[in-house]
Parts: sequence; structure tokens; C-alpha cells
Amino acid sequence: MGISAAEFSAHRFSADSTGLHHARLFARNVLKEWGLSHCADDAVIVVGELIANAATHALEHEPRGDSAPTAWLGLVRRPHAVICAVADPNPCAPEPQQPSHLSESGRGLRIVEAISSSWGCSAPQSSGKMVWARVVAATDL
Repeated sequence: MGISAAEFSAHRFSADSTGLHHARLFARNVLKEWGLSHCADDAVIVVGELIANAATHALEHEPRGDSAPTAWLGLVRRPHAVICAVADPNPCAPEPQQPSHLSESGRGLRIVEAISSSWGCSAPQSSGKMVWARVVAATDL
């Protein structure tokens, strides 16, 4: 079983606030094109958290040069769901944190866990990893 171009869309983003904005907009537009606007809010939150996690933890140690480091966002349309996946060059798997009640960060993967039906990480390799989350689409695709 393969994936056609109509079922997959990807975007390279920079690990900064502009890249985060563009990746969220990209996700919303793709879901609209697929007729899945009804699950766009959840998917955009998940995408934002996965991207922010990559930017904060995975890309912060990458050489910057003249521009911000980059990672990839992929969206896969499946029956009854959309898979949101972010690939970055850091081989370390992410782990949900247990932040204190007053902490201003550390909840991203817990948010992904709460909104998605499942999430995980590809087997880390020296070339990096892919963190993915499955967002349920309430109606048939």
C-alpha cells in the first residue's frame, strides 16, 4: 500500500517563529484542500507542538550559519485520520516531561498526547528521527 501525492504533503520549515507560523498555515491549508477543515484546529495545535519541540530540543544545537536550522513537516491523509510528522536531524527520541505547576514550558508532548489518538517516534538513527502523531478526522476521508 503506497501513498499518492493526493494523500501526502510535506514542507521544509525554519526553526524560528516565522517557520512555525508558516508550518501551521501550511497544515491548515493542506487540510482545507483535503476537505478536512473540521479537524484542522487539532492538527494545527499538534503540528505547532511538534515543530516547537524540534526547534527547542532537536535543532538548537545545529550550526546556524546565515539562517535558522530546518526540519521537515509531513502530513499523510489516512482513512479517518491525518498523520502529522516532523523530521529533524537530532537522533535523540523525545520524552514527555513532568513540569511543575508553575512551569511555563515542558508540556508540548503532553498536549500532543491529549489531542492525538496516538503518537510516537521512529527508531532514532544517526541521521535523525521522525516524531509523529495521529489526529482523528471525525468524518470519512
